[in-house]
Amino acid sequence: MPLYMLICLIALGVAILGLILLFLNELQDMKLERRFVPFTMKSSNEQPISFFDLLAIQLKKWLKKFSNVLKKSHVATDYAKHYEKYISYEEKEEKESIDFVSIKLFMGVCFVLLHFVTIVLKLSPKNIITSLIAFLIGFFLLDIVLAIQFKKKKREIEEDLLKAIMIMNNSFKSGKNIMQAISTVKNELEGPIADEFKKIYMDITYGLSLEVVFERFYDRVKLEDAKYIASSLTLLNKTGGNIVRVFGAIEKSFFNKKRMQDELSSLTAASIFVFRVLVALPLVFSLVILILNPSYFQPMFESILGFILFFLILFLYVLYIVTIKKVLKVKM
Repeated sequence: MPLYMLICLIALGVAILGLILLFLNELQDMKLERRFVPFTMKSSNEQPISFFDLLAIQLKKWLKKFSNVLKKSHVATDYAKHYEKYISYEEKEEKESIDFVSIKLFMGVCFVLLHFVTIVLKLSPKNIITSLIAFLIGFFLLDIVLAIQFKKKKREIEEDLLKAIMIMNNSFKSGKNIMQAISTVKNELEGPIADEFKKIYMDITYGLSLEVVFERFYDRVKLEDAKYIASSLTLLNKTGGNIVRVFGAIEKSFFNKKRMQDELSSLTAASIFVFRVLVALPLVFSLVILILNPSYFQPMFESILGFILFFLILFLYVLYIVTIKKVLKVKM
């Protein structure tokens, strides 16, 4: 038996054993619960937890224990710092950046096990390279999901940042200080922008200066508008000046930029639609061919040359997407 097949069998056996132990543990808990139910008072708001919820809770505990093990590795902790920006203000108490690394490793192992199932069912070739590709897909799948969510969050913050500046400017006009203005923003607005201003308020409470706080805000969201605010506040602190006038100028600048962005969006809508169609066509054609002839692409994954050709096509496809996006992107 090949080594990678043996490794997959061991991993599958460990996973099945873990599920069996989890099931037995849940049965034992249910048995104890039935024994103590006659002697306890049940709240009217209490609802029974389903088996899948219990499974999710137990899985979360296992991932947390694995995260505690990963904390001992400097490589894992340094790698996990990249995921701090994905943790919201409300999740800081129960979620850490190292948890994302644990989830990625768990998903990679799950994809390897799924690939082993396809090998057993003879739906994919027996190859160590395909197992490695399955692990990499599972490992980096979370990054793709987080990147899509972060892009959506970034767009929402960019749209609501003008509202935040207007609220802060009105607060300064009414005689409030910076802390009160930031508190007003985090209480008045909702969504990602409110979450970011909660982090800003917390950073200022910890004693950080305004320029450092808004620099950290820029590092989290990577918006040029946030960098502009940070630069303006830095100059304001060093040279002095009227904060109402400064934020009035920022508000006017953001308003003009937002109006120009709306005009550009309407002008480039047709080009963006054509770009999306051209990006989707190769995937659609490949899917149609795969449905009509499932074994059409199989020879490509049976040799080293086929894998090289596959990665070359994938590289050119990604390069095409990046190049066209660079051409269509208009910087303000």
